[in-house]
Amino acid sequence: MESKEQGGKKRTLSIKAVVSALLSFAFCAFLIGATIINRTNIEKLRLEQHIYERTHRISETITTLLYKTQALAAIVGFDNGSMDGFEIIAPSIVNDPVIQNILLAPDGIVAKVYPYAENEGLIGWNYFDNRAGNREAMAARDLGQLVLGGPMKTIQGGEAIFGRMPVFIDVPAEDGGDETQAFWGLVSVTLKFPEILERAELEIFDKYGEAYELWRINPDTNEKQVIADNYGVLKPSRLFIEKPIDILNAQWYLKVWQTHTWYNHPDNIAFIIAGFFISLIVFLVMQNNYDLKNIQNVFELMAITDHLTGIINRRHFLEIVRINIEKARRLNEDCYFIMFDIDKFKDINDTYGHQIGDKVLMDVTARIKTNIRPYDLFARYGGEEFLIFTSGLNKGEICDMTERLRVSLCERKFEYDNISFGCSASFGIAHMYDYNLDKAIKQSDDAMYAAKRNGRNCVVYFSEIET
Repeated sequence: MESKEQGGKKRTLSIKAVVSALLSFAFCAFLIGATIINRTNIEKLRLEQHIYERTHRISETITTLLYKTQALAAIVGFDNGSMDGFEIIAPSIVNDPVIQNILLAPDGIVAKVYPYAENEGLIGWNYFDNRAGNREAMAARDLGQLVLGGPMKTIQGGEAIFGRMPVFIDVPAEDGGDETQAFWGLVSVTLKFPEILERAELEIFDKYGEAYELWRINPDTNEKQVIADNYGVLKPSRLFIEKPIDILNAQWYLKVWQTHTWYNHPDNIAFIIAGFFISLIVFLVMQNNYDLKNIQNVFELMAITDHLTGIINRRHFLEIVRINIEKARRLNEDCYFIMFDIDKFKDINDTYGHQIGDKVLMDVTARIKTNIRPYDLFARYGGEEFLIFTSGLNKGEICDMTERLRVSLCERKFEYDNISFGCSASFGIAHMYDYNLDKAIKQSDDAMYAAKRNGRNCVVYFSEIET
């Protein structure tokens, strides 16, 4: 009888032990699982940060160097189609070791190239015939804007990427009318590849043991073209993150595979061993959630603001403007874009250094913000170029407002320690007649460059330069 009772107690205790063990295992498994998921998300956020930084560097580095085509276009445009100043200014443009060459191609046929050595085979090259890589040149001519091409093989050997920019010059109109713009040809900057990618520091993915692939859709074949990868070092896994990279007209993609799993982290094993310390695990889960939320908020803020000036960046500006345009369309309000560019900003950087140049950008931003309405949209559009969107004003009011902005910059000197100098900006205004965003921005840009041509430090309304 006693043995039966003892036997019964043993069976009862065994059932309780199993149930307790299962409940304890389930509870600990839940807490540990949540911890591992949070850590995996942190790894994903870290990876997304690296991807964001690499994509930004690739876009910024390539775009900055390719915009040297503006200097080439200025040579031709200043002399109304003459190429006499090319040899003089070319060495100052080719001031970066990744620049392979620059060239001028009137009517699309290469006539000038620098450096000439090793690039002489480009003379006479026709960018408008049916050859690989010429599609971008035709697109530049037809779109009237700087276009990215490549990477592709060059006739000198190796690979390169390039920017083709169309040049338009003033020609007299017939019957004594106003001058018109005529297509002169193309200017181009060629960058060495893959040397240009070294500045993006893609090797950071090797450091963290992550496989990556940089690719695009080749416009000549309409097929996927892998631009760079580290397949020779690492093998891609099943999970990946892919982000687009907008470079001028082109779109590249950076794809990175997550190669780390939870059991690769010794601390996760430690969590399992210490899983029964419930209070500690709960603390770690909540702390990880708090960290994740903070990291996410930081990334969201980084994605919409300019890191230097603190105002919204170009991408977020365009997103908000589209919403405001629809609102203005419904209310039948007039909308305007004001684009301005700091005059001779390069001279400021060259004379006083980039740190002073950064301070000027921040101070210009502060002065403009105090002279616009709180609900006007103000963004750094790129480099020393800014863009403002406003509505509910007439032509006279927008011109008066822009003049106040101009005066706010030039009426008071910029002073830093023992340095004091004047600074001004050229402003262009465009009225959005048909609520066409791209058209209005281009018109404000055209008006701004007209202000540059008029001697800088002035305001030009787009209708005043229409032909």
